[in-house]
Amino acid sequence: MEAIPLAEGDLRWVFPDLVEVDPVLAVLRQAATRVERLAGHLGRPGAGLVFDHLPGAPYAGLSALAEFEEVAFRVHVALPRDPHRNVPRSPPPWQVEGEISVRCDAIRDCGRHEIETVESAHGTPLDAANGVLSVAGWLFDRGTAEPHGSWRRRDVLSRHR
Repeated sequence: MEAIPLAEGDLRWVFPDLVEVDPVLAVLRQAATRVERLAGHLGRPGAGLVFDHLPGAPYAGLSALAEFEEVAFRVHVALPRDPHRNVPRSPPPWQVEGEISVRCDAIRDCGRHEIETVESAHGTPLDAANGVLSVAGWLFDRGTAEPHGSWRRRDVLSRHR
């Protein structure tokens, strides 16, 4: 998987039939700015929105991540998936997800534990971009409202076996 900055990729990887690129790109740039502001607040500069692109694939996801120590704030938009074969299928809808998670602190690290999540489905590229902007705002609000250490304390799976 290759991370390609928003400015260097093709929005049609995520929105295959996109005709008017500029309005969607403008909203996504606003979302990227919100996540970058959160990353700055956390003391770790972020990359903004990037395409999660598999070289040679005609599609990609689009995500942004702000991290501090073990806490991650992430927004992601993706093509819908076929529930039976778990492969991407033609949109709409686009799935927009936001997640606040912490790194597993058990002896056998299982990855990340979700603390809070939001998700929504969108029927048009512009609606999906606005969904990304909304989640980026939610992440900024949550990431600046609570002390960083509070997220670890909310991990119900902490030290699980």
